[in-house]
Amino acid sequence: MSERQIGAVVSGWAILGVAAIFAWAVYRLGGRGIGAIQEGLDWIEWTSLVLLTAGFVYGEGVRALDRKWVPSMVDRARRLREQSVILRILAPLYGLSLVGTDGRQILKGWLGTAAIVLAVLVIRTFPPPWRGIVDFAVAAALAWGLLAILRRVPTAVR
Repeated sequence: MSERQIGAVVSGWAILGVAAIFAWAVYRLGGRGIGAIQEGLDWIEWTSLVLLTAGFVYGEGVRALDRKWVPSMVDRARRLREQSVILRILAPLYGLSLVGTDGRQILKGWLGTAAIVLAVLVIRTFPPPWRGIVDFAVAAALAWGLLAILRRVPTAVR
């Protein structure tokens, strides 16, 4: 296998590993959100679902993930080609800025992860159907992010 092919595999591992994390979150949260919808929503809950989903998809999915975070993650995946074997094995964590980059990026990566864990813990306390409504909106934003990741796979593995 040539060095170029190895680089493509490593970049692909980073990107597809992160995509798998996103896909799992979309599956879990989306299922809970669809379950809440199937249980029935009143007009205030429907309005909240639509507004929250639109806000999350635009704010988090388009602006934060698609335009900022995903391009940075793809750049990290491409830079991984020059990194150590250990970082290549940990490629999805490198793509998430949790290992192997500068201190500022690692701090941002871990603070972002901690914020997500905290949000999950808070949202778990929401009563039905509100937890499902929030989960649906988050799943929709993550689905947009997942599509942004997958759309960039061909250019990332070149």
